[in-house]
Amino acid sequence: MPYGSATMPAAAVAAATVEFRNVTKRYDAGAKNVPGAVNDLSLTVPAGKICVLVGPSGCGKTTSLKMVNRLIEPTSGQILIDGEDAAKRDVIELRRSIGYVIQQVGLFPHQTIGENVVTVPRLLGWPREKQRARADELLALIGLEPGKYRNRYPSQLSGGERQRVGVARALAADPPIMLMDEPFGAVDPIVRERLQNEFLRLQEELAKTILFVTHDIDEAIKMGDLVAVMQVGGYLAQFAPPADILASPASEFVARFVGADRGLKRLSLSRVGDLDLREAPTARVGDEAAAARRLANSNPFGYLLLVDDQNRPLGWVGHDAIPTDGHLAEPMAESMSPLMDRRTTLKDALSMLLDADVQVGIVVDRKGAVIGLVTADMIAERMRETVGDGRFVPHATEVEPGAVVAAAAVAVGADDADGSGSEAELEATDAR
Repeated sequence: MPYGSATMPAAAVAAATVEFRNVTKRYDAGAKNVPGAVNDLSLTVPAGKICVLVGPSGCGKTTSLKMVNRLIEPTSGQILIDGEDAAKRDVIELRRSIGYVIQQVGLFPHQTIGENVVTVPRLLGWPREKQRARADELLALIGLEPGKYRNRYPSQLSGGERQRVGVARALAADPPIMLMDEPFGAVDPIVRERLQNEFLRLQEELAKTILFVTHDIDEAIKMGDLVAVMQVGGYLAQFAPPADILASPASEFVARFVGADRGLKRLSLSRVGDLDLREAPTARVGDEAAAARRLANSNPFGYLLLVDDQNRPLGWVGHDAIPTDGHLAEPMAESMSPLMDRRTTLKDALSMLLDADVQVGIVVDRKGAVIGLVTADMIAERMRETVGDGRFVPHATEVEPGAVVAAAAVAVGADDADGSGSEAELEATDAR
């Protein structure tokens, strides 16, 4: 039964393995001794994993992506999907079995959001009732209320909302593979981060095989189970999990593209939930002030975290602000530390602490209840462990412990935080 068949129930299609086997693409097939747009590319993406293709402009990453669904035909080599040569499949059936998300979304302006979502199921001949049910299911999945958004048109949505609809449309026929060509590149950084996080949450549930193109190494590290670093001329420079690329760049080109702040980028691979959180000293509104004062005195912080009856944080109360008698009240609480959850990366957590100019962040669960504290010192200790790894930074010099957070402040706030330099510099490195 072909993928995405009209008779196949939703969510019944397993992810598929994608293998590039010595794939080359030359646009001028008659030219001799001229490298192609992609040259002898070989890699395998296991089923259910995200593989990010990253590199400077002209490295062949988008060409590689488009050869999977045959929008571009390879000059030589094979692309195998679950062991079957894609070139031997019917091209229309192949494309309908692969989800495709592009940077500019490409929603049809004359169709409603619901109609856009079920573009492929409609082509496959699904019954109208099933199409509508699938559209509503996916709109709910991406956080857009079906009753509110189903009958709107693309022009009535924000850029981030249109991008979500593009993802929903790619998922509509439950494809085993999704191709994503810089899907979050056209939105502002705040929306982009939210879309990235939402997509990773969806992937935990759906476990599709995803090939994802970006030019941003930070996005590649965050999104990829595997990262393929490509260099100008269409050559694969390194293919490995993000941690391995950060720890052991395969060449000078990869090291320069990844950037000198590999220690900070390594923090993107660890999350707050990986740390042993500190217990938060808490008190509730209405607690006796005398008891709270004693607790604050016994705590190294000298502060208590005031919480409501659902254990949600309201703010800090310092020892000096606690009266000797009476009860605690919400107005006593001072401005809060930044809130984060277990999935927050350590890099993001450090950035939040630096932006707020505080040393402590509050970790909450999905309901907003306090589960612990994370400190800048805890993150700095993780950074020292990373920098101290002999495999991680070639020719590393010893780092003074006190310099870790200061260096992080500069790198996290830098405009060119990835340290990758210009594409011209990268090409020059490649030429050497």
